[in-house]
Amino acid sequence: MTATDREQQILAWIKQNPLISQNELAQLCGITRSGVAAHISNLMKKGYIQGKGYIVTPPSYVAVVGAINIDHYGVATQDVVGESSNMGRIVSSVGGIGHNIAYNLNRLGVPNYLISVYGDDENGERVKRDAYANGIDITHAKQISHMPTSTFLSVVSAQGRQIVGLDDMQISAEITPEFLAQREQTIVNAEMVAIDSSLPSDAIAWVCEKTSRPIFVCVVSVNKAARITPVLDRIDTMVLNSTEAKFVSGIEVHDEASARDCAEHLLRSGVRNVFLFVDDSDMLYCCEHESFFWSLPGRAEERRYTNGGASAALSALVWARREHKTQQECARYASAAAAMNMSQVQSICADFSEEAVRRKADLLQ
Repeated sequence: MTATDREQQILAWIKQNPLISQNELAQLCGITRSGVAAHISNLMKKGYIQGKGYIVTPPSYVAVVGAINIDHYGVATQDVVGESSNMGRIVSSVGGIGHNIAYNLNRLGVPNYLISVYGDDENGERVKRDAYANGIDITHAKQISHMPTSTFLSVVSAQGRQIVGLDDMQISAEITPEFLAQREQTIVNAEMVAIDSSLPSDAIAWVCEKTSRPIFVCVVSVNKAARITPVLDRIDTMVLNSTEAKFVSGIEVHDEASARDCAEHLLRSGVRNVFLFVDDSDMLYCCEHESFFWSLPGRAEERRYTNGGASAALSALVWARREHKTQQECARYASAAAAMNMSQVQSICADFSEEAVRRKADLLQ
């Protein structure tokens, strides 16, 4: 017998985490525990499941600890006039660096768990629907009662430059060391851990203290960049742009030479690998003995949006490391992934895939 839509949704959550409780399923689905029990009974009768699962944690996975947002982008269609209404278009999507990394890793075939928080509002329900549709495992995330889901608002010029960005992310304060301690085994047993600097400082410190696995960091905004500086010696790979670089390293980046100065400063501080967006076209990847500078081919207007570039680059670096790629290949794939996600205003690309990234990377040879 065919499973209903709701039964298929529950079955998908069970496949992600066979030890998930009925209460957790009820929270994810937005129904009662007794309702979940009825659906599970039907799934058993139809032969989809045989009973409660046992340990099936993937032998190799990535733990992603970071933000989930609802992103709103206002894109002007002509030059913006201050203190006035301007013509444009407004788009909305589920985003946040943590979410974007998890989404991209899934598209690259990398098993991962997204550890985050979201609210019990309509946006929170949207987060759950998005996770289900895209196969993002949020069974280790938590829906917080009586708090709104994090939101981000970006106003973008007709040329693709962000004029201003505003975030309402008070809920991120709920990602505390105590919250992470409840998920400690998932984090410390991961092959790699990806975090972003929107996490509270004590949460970043907790992750760096508890895990011995490589930590990949995506720096987020000038207001939160400094949260990373106390743990530079624990970071395997850092992704950041030229504006954020000043707040992490104290060095202004405006060309290849200053970018190399910044990267070398971070390497001396303990970071093992640095991927730096010099501008919309130029990217630098530095490690201990090698460095690679890419000027992306094609027209600048094809990659004028920067919202999803960093999370795409970090995801590609994680994937390339797992595939045992050379440092030069890591640099190429990260640059290619970033370029793909800079082609549209939303922070994730529907066409993102391993094959697409490989094709894009071939242009950089």
